[in-house]
Amino acid sequence: VHPCSRAFLFLAKLSHCSESFSPSSTVGSRLPPQVLEGPTGGRVEIPGTRIVLREYRPGPDDETFFLWWNLEEWQYYDEPDLPFERLSREAYDRRLAERRRRPAEPDPSSHAWQIDTVEGRHIGFVNYYYLDPEAGRAHVGIGLPEEETWGQGYGTEALKLLLGHLFGATGLKEVRTATWTGNGRMKRVAVKCGFRELGRSPYDTEFSIRGEALERVEYSLSRAEWLGRGGG
Repeated sequence: VHPCSRAFLFLAKLSHCSESFSPSSTVGSRLPPQVLEGPTGGRVEIPGTRIVLREYRPGPDDETFFLWWNLEEWQYYDEPDLPFERLSREAYDRRLAERRRRPAEPDPSSHAWQIDTVEGRHIGFVNYYYLDPEAGRAHVGIGLPEEETWGQGYGTEALKLLLGHLFGATGLKEVRTATWTGNGRMKRVAVKCGFRELGRSPYDTEFSIRGEALERVEYSLSRAEWLGRGGG
C-alpha cells in the first residue's frame, strides 16, 4: 500500500509519505498536521539558505491547507491511482472540526516540520516516519503542493536539511524514501540527496488514472554514504 496515500500527517499523511512529491510527497487527509513531540526533539527549527524547517503553528494556515487540497496536479502526484475530487469549504471545515474533536495519539515513530521560505512564506512540509530505533532506520517524505515552487530547489534543500538533522541528532544507520515511477521530480531529488534505488514493487493498480505505468520505487541512503558526501 502506498504509505503516503490515505495515511500521512496532513494529518495522517505527512507522517507517511515520501511517495508523492510533485515535488510532492505528502499528505493523505491533507488537513493541518498535529503538533506532536518527536523522539529527535520536538519544536526544533532547522535553518537553511533559502528555507527554514519549523514546527507547525495552528492558525491562519488552515486556509492554506484548504487551497492545497484542491490542487489537481499535486493530488495526482500524491495519489496517482485516484481521480481528482474537489472538496467544498463546508466539507473541509467539517473534517477539520472532527479532527480537532478527536486528535490523534502521539506517534513516536514520526514527526513533521513545515517548510517556510526565509521570507516567512509557508510552502510545504517534510517529515520522517516508520522510525525504527532498533534497526536504526527511518523513512522520509516531503510535500510541496504549489506548482510555482517546483523546480526551484526547495525540495532538495528541505530534504538535505532533514537528513542532516536525522543523521546528526540520532544514531540512524539508514534513511529510506519512496515514490512512484511517474514522479520524476521526486526521483531526481532523491538522487541529488545521495539516495540509491533499492528496488521496485507493484502499486495498488498497474497504471495511474492518466495511463502512466505505476510502480513503487524505493531508495536508500546510509549514514556512511551521507558522511562520505560531506553531509549533503
